[in-house]
Amino acid sequence: MATLVYAVFAGAASADAATGALTRRTDAHPAFAVQAHSAAPLDGDDMPEAATEIARNTMIAVGVGALVGMTLGLIGGATLDLIGLTPALGAGFGLLTGVLSGLLGGMMAGTRTPKAALREAAAGLEDGAVLLTIEVGDPGHVELVEDLLDEHGAELIDRC
Repeated sequence: MATLVYAVFAGAASADAATGALTRRTDAHPAFAVQAHSAAPLDGDDMPEAATEIARNTMIAVGVGALVGMTLGLIGGATLDLIGLTPALGAGFGLLTGVLSGLLGGMMAGTRTPKAALREAAAGLEDGAVLLTIEVGDPGHVELVEDLLDEHGAELIDRC
């Protein structure tokens, strides 16, 4: 999974210079995907998955769906008079349906929340400050990206 490096710059000029250095392919590094954010709150729909809590929220939705589906299947198996439907079979089918429903619902609706560290960094975007988010696929390039951001005057550099 990709690592997300982010940095806050005091002004757009230094952020643009850092963006130019990061998006330019050189012998030392490939071109990186960089996004600039100048206003809070951040919109998770416009951010890469590495910058959002989609995995965490999808797992919560799957867990809730499994519990609800299994409970409803168990109740249906115990109370409905259908040939061959036992409480165990109802609970199994309910569990499967709940897991799949939770997976689908979690991936599609409302899970694109930016990570907490990014929300905190974006809270300080005022007076022309810019937040850059850089998706780094190779873990060996993370320190290189952080060094480039530091060279261009980033006030805050971190990763999540």
